[in-house]
Amino acid sequence: MKLGKLSLWIAVLLALTLPQGMPAAGQTAGLSTDVEVASLLDSVEVGSAKQERLDRELSDVGVRQQTVSTSLKRQVRALYHLHRAGAPIAGGVDAVLRHVARVERLKRLVHRQSKELLGLSRKTGELRVETSRASQLLEQARTRLAELQNGHSAIGGSSIPSVSEVIAANPSSYRATEDNGFYGMRLVDPGPTTTFESLRGNLASPIRGDVRISVARRDESDGPGLELQAPAGTPVRAVASGRVAFSDRYGSYGRIVILDHGDGYYTVYGGLGAVEVRVGDDLSRDARIGSVGADFAPPSLFFEVRKGTRTLEPRAWLGL
Repeated sequence: MKLGKLSLWIAVLLALTLPQGMPAAGQTAGLSTDVEVASLLDSVEVGSAKQERLDRELSDVGVRQQTVSTSLKRQVRALYHLHRAGAPIAGGVDAVLRHVARVERLKRLVHRQSKELLGLSRKTGELRVETSRASQLLEQARTRLAELQNGHSAIGGSSIPSVSEVIAANPSSYRATEDNGFYGMRLVDPGPTTTFESLRGNLASPIRGDVRISVARRDESDGPGLELQAPAGTPVRAVASGRVAFSDRYGSYGRIVILDHGDGYYTVYGGLGAVEVRVGDDLSRDARIGSVGADFAPPSLFFEVRKGTRTLEPRAWLGL
């Protein structure tokens, strides 16, 4: 009797919890399909929004890429013409340094824009890969949704291409290069990373050993320099790390080399005989520049420190 009552209560509970007129197995299958359809509808909505966002981002990057490319070509042409023209003949060392400063500014600008252009190229490739993957996923979701809504059985979806496959199919979308060159000029880092100003009073001596030092001046200069008397052939060395910005004969300086130390600071080495560096070379502290020549009597090196076109007191920088 008790067992009969329990069976009756179970029957009542099942009648209350199951929808009327629907078998339990059919309800489970229907719920599973409805859940999948709802999930696919969400996937299609999210995928469509993502694809629109990627398309807009790809378009914006393309516009920026064209703008930077046009500007870069213009700056490279200007840099090329400055190299062809060379340093001005008149105007003294001040004019030479103004020319050098302009060249260095253009180099830094070209370097910065070339890096940005390469970054944009990479971004374009990444966006194209992501867009392709998003498009594949969206198409798969739409296909599966149509199958469920039409009552068809599921079919196997196509595989999503890998990053390598997408890049291989779109070789122009991304191309890395280690040597970006324009008009035969290689783009290099814009300048030394050490702070020249912090070396005030601790610059290395441009000539090693005991030398006779006197304050001097050249016709094309508006400030003091130093003459370091030494036999012809004595090695001349960089007082700090820097980049060779100029190398040529110039008026009463004789053969000179100018080093750019960054932040507008330069050192000038005049009266050289042999020169062992070229414009663009990066030199470390104490690196050999050349040797004392025989242009001056007695043979000596003429040395200056400059901030832009302004001549600084060299003794304070050498710690004399």
